[in-house]
Amino acid sequence: MAIELTIHGTGTGTCSLSGKEGEGLTVSFGDGTVKEAFLSTKAFHQLVKMKCGGTAKKPPVIPTVQPVNGPPVPAKT
Repeated sequence: MAIELTIHGTGTGTCSLSGKEGEGLTVSFGDGTVKEAFLSTKAFHQLVKMKCGGTAKKPPVIPTVQPVNGPPVPAKT
């Protein structure tokens, strides 16, 4: 999925989403949800991840058992 956005500038200011002061950028998204709004760096990253469908899912961790005399083997669950 492609996200169209325009970065109008960078600097410090009050984030439109969180209301906190900090470093960030003024952006507009092509879908019209945000137009020339200042977003903190953190809020910008969160918004982009949300628009992309969230964070990538990590593969499940398969527990292993380390035998005394041999290689690790998958644990029985």
